[in-house]
Amino acid sequence: MWVFSIYTMVDGLFVAHYVGERSLSAINVALPFVNTLFSIAILFSTGTATLIGITMGRGDHTAANKIFSFTAAFELLFSIFLYLVCRLNLSRIVTALGATPAIYDDVFLYLKIILLFNGFFIISYNFEVLVKTDGFPRLATIGVCLSAVTNIFLDYLFVGIFHWGVGGAAWATGIAQVFSTLLFLYHFVYGKSTLQFQSFQWNFKIYAKILPIGFGSFISEMSTGIIVFLYNHYILLLIGEQGLISYTVISYVNLFVSMSMIGLTQGMQPLVSYYYGKREPEEYHRFLKFSIIGVLCLSVLSYGISFFCTDFLTTIFIQPSNKDLFDYTTSALLYFSPSFLLVGFNLLIAGYFAAVGYAKHSVFIALARGFVFIWISLAITFSLQNETLLWLAAFFAELITLICSGILLYVTLHKNKQFM
Repeated sequence: MWVFSIYTMVDGLFVAHYVGERSLSAINVALPFVNTLFSIAILFSTGTATLIGITMGRGDHTAANKIFSFTAAFELLFSIFLYLVCRLNLSRIVTALGATPAIYDDVFLYLKIILLFNGFFIISYNFEVLVKTDGFPRLATIGVCLSAVTNIFLDYLFVGIFHWGVGGAAWATGIAQVFSTLLFLYHFVYGKSTLQFQSFQWNFKIYAKILPIGFGSFISEMSTGIIVFLYNHYILLLIGEQGLISYTVISYVNLFVSMSMIGLTQGMQPLVSYYYGKREPEEYHRFLKFSIIGVLCLSVLSYGISFFCTDFLTTIFIQPSNKDLFDYTTSALLYFSPSFLLVGFNLLIAGYFAAVGYAKHSVFIALARGFVFIWISLAITFSLQNETLLWLAAFFAELITLICSGILLYVTLHKNKQFM
């Protein structure tokens, strides 16, 4: 997930340096839609991986293979349907995302190209998670790294050399997903995979189990885009386009932090699901404890880097010679960064509930932090017409969510015997 964050940020990096800061804000406006694609991938993959992990833990590999084969075929058909629906309504989508007239064309072009590869976004991510469930986490890392290197190289080629602008960044991102998809597909067809493609029956009822389990993780990932969308809206109203450019930098840093926490959580989930299926609570509780320690370390590290290296992080996207914009962005990042201390714990607790099949608990936490509390925080701080408090809204939302999720985890662990 670190690598994924880096190659996502690379689009913005090359666009900022070779096209301009206004086009950088166009990438940020388009980001919620890209997050939606990954959210859909997570919706399918988390529930599928949990169901397959529990099934494999019980020793029923035939059933696991049928689930794997059916879900892969379904996602292919779904991606075709999604392309047709979104392409026919792309103008409405761009307008709904809040694109101003100055960046409308860039946002439209970026999303038009990204849509061509939506199937690779969804299937590649699903295969990556299932490769880990299959017992090959190193291959999942190799696949993501291959995609990252491809994206960086193509960004340099398309944006830096060919000067294709925002469209070049979109082509680079989409083509990179093709490479990782092919690698994972090779593993399942020709590799040492335990999971194998085999004949299956079209049983759509299985999604009655998959979707509720994955919905919490879907909301957690979706919340990244929702938070960007809400911040964009209130920033334009209170601060203006300069604030939107500053938030683009902050959103990239926030993406890196959030993906770090999501990566650790997703690394935990198949292990917890497997031992939950084997009815070995000591084992899956041990992974929960290790994950909490990991999140604590990542949280402190993320905040420390953002606090002590603020100028460096800003310099990646904005030249210091643009003094007013540079100084404002560094200040805004300092106010936003305390949220990095809390976000990982909320994501981890939601992920843990999803891994053991407690979908409602996971969904509650995800909705709380990704929709309800962040909207309330932004609305209140905006009503006070205070820019500083607006940047602190994410911290307030994560804090209230953590109080709620901590209470929920404590009560569940001590009242439900199958967790003990």
